[in-house]
Amino acid sequence: MTRSKMSSVYFRTIISLILSTVFVFSVLCFVYYQRMSTSIISEKSSLLYYSTQSAAVGYDSLIEDNTENQADKASLEKRYLEAVALSDNGYVWIVDKTGEIVDYTDIPNEAAEQLQKQGSTFFMTQTHLLGLTDRSGGGVISGTQNELFSDPKNIWLTAAYPLSGNGQYLIIHQSIDVQAQTLAMLSNGLAVPVIISFAIALFLFTMMSRSLIRPIRLLSEAASKVTQGDLTARIRIPELENRSPVQFGITDELSEMVVTVNHMIERLETQENDRRVFVSSIAHDLRTPLTSIKGFIAAMLDGTIPPDRYEHYLQIVKTEVDRIQTLTTSMTEASSFGRKDSLKMEPFDMNVLIKSTLTSLENLLNNKNLGVQLETFLDDNGALVAIGDKEQIMRVIYNLLINAIKFTPEGGDIAITTDYHYRNNMVTVVVEDSGPGIPQDKRKHIFESFYKIDESRANPGSGLGLYICKEILRAHGQMIFVDSSPILGGARFKFTLSGIQKAGK
Repeated sequence: MTRSKMSSVYFRTIISLILSTVFVFSVLCFVYYQRMSTSIISEKSSLLYYSTQSAAVGYDSLIEDNTENQADKASLEKRYLEAVALSDNGYVWIVDKTGEIVDYTDIPNEAAEQLQKQGSTFFMTQTHLLGLTDRSGGGVISGTQNELFSDPKNIWLTAAYPLSGNGQYLIIHQSIDVQAQTLAMLSNGLAVPVIISFAIALFLFTMMSRSLIRPIRLLSEAASKVTQGDLTARIRIPELENRSPVQFGITDELSEMVVTVNHMIERLETQENDRRVFVSSIAHDLRTPLTSIKGFIAAMLDGTIPPDRYEHYLQIVKTEVDRIQTLTTSMTEASSFGRKDSLKMEPFDMNVLIKSTLTSLENLLNNKNLGVQLETFLDDNGALVAIGDKEQIMRVIYNLLINAIKFTPEGGDIAITTDYHYRNNMVTVVVEDSGPGIPQDKRKHIFESFYKIDESRANPGSGLGLYICKEILRAHGQMIFVDSSPILGGARFKFTLSGIQKAGK
């Protein structure tokens, strides 16, 4: 169904391009037709004028050579005018200054209706003679200019040239079929180039349409696969991957869309994998305490555990319930942390907050005999004031210290360093440990939800601690980084926060 829709889009695009191409070529042909028609009229006008001039000169020579016999002269003049009319395919008139048509080969009915007539003599009006006899060298005009001819199909041209000595003009009227001549020139001179150009343009448009529609079709197919649960689907366009010469037909917007959709699918695949890991992690983390609770309660009910031992095992049950509660609380907090609108921004002393958190973790530190190195920055007032949500920043420090305690071996060390940078008004907090550290290939995943370095689950936890740290700091507009401790050799976490210090230590 999707392929059919894309094919119809492709088909409609090709049809639209064909129609657009036809329209463009039609406009070009129309413009060329108009220019060619004007050129033909101009060329025919010039030819007719020179032909009239030659006929007038010949007529003058004929009169000079035949001045004796008037009858023969008139007959010769008549034959001469008819020969000129036949040669130029028109009508030849001899007109004097008054407009009287002294001699002619023929007067069409259309022209006769426009002429003045006195008896059997026809006269051209001043309007008819305008542009012809008002100049010493004669002239040439179109029939519509002197209102003598108005043929809707053909163009009439009228040329006049003065005869010598008697004030008369030889006038030739000629009809030309401009449309037929122009079309003949177009068909003979432009037909093949236009067809070739049209074919090339259509081919290029087709290739361009294919390069534009193909990514859209691939996007649709990939989206269809994703909706069906196939998150391995990716959009592959060889022209882009192999830097093909035809990649110019794929716009930057489409390229960016392809990259964006591929990243989106990758994110969805990652989230789906996270969901599976989450379900597996929660199932594992809940199964162990629930199994213990169920076993102890069953043992107390069937008498395996004597009443005098109830308090001991109920305490164990309470500890396991606390573990389940801690896990569910972490999951709830992970979904709510990082909301900027929930922050209670206020100034607080970062050093005091760190010391308070260390005090609350004193038992855990003593149980593993861990040493703590604390190096703090102090301003002129003996404090390090930062701006943020105090409770959430305390959670960041708590999670980082819990993480350090968890992975630092017994008898190891933990170092906490605070500093202030005047240039960008930034407070930094660094937490380091002497544990095994974090492998380079796993650092980019360490802040993802439910991610655990130790896949064997030797260390308890939900995999949400560092994710919560990242989300809290992101809501503050800050970041957290991880690398190796150059001093203790273990992991080194560093985060930033805005400060308000103005003076040095």
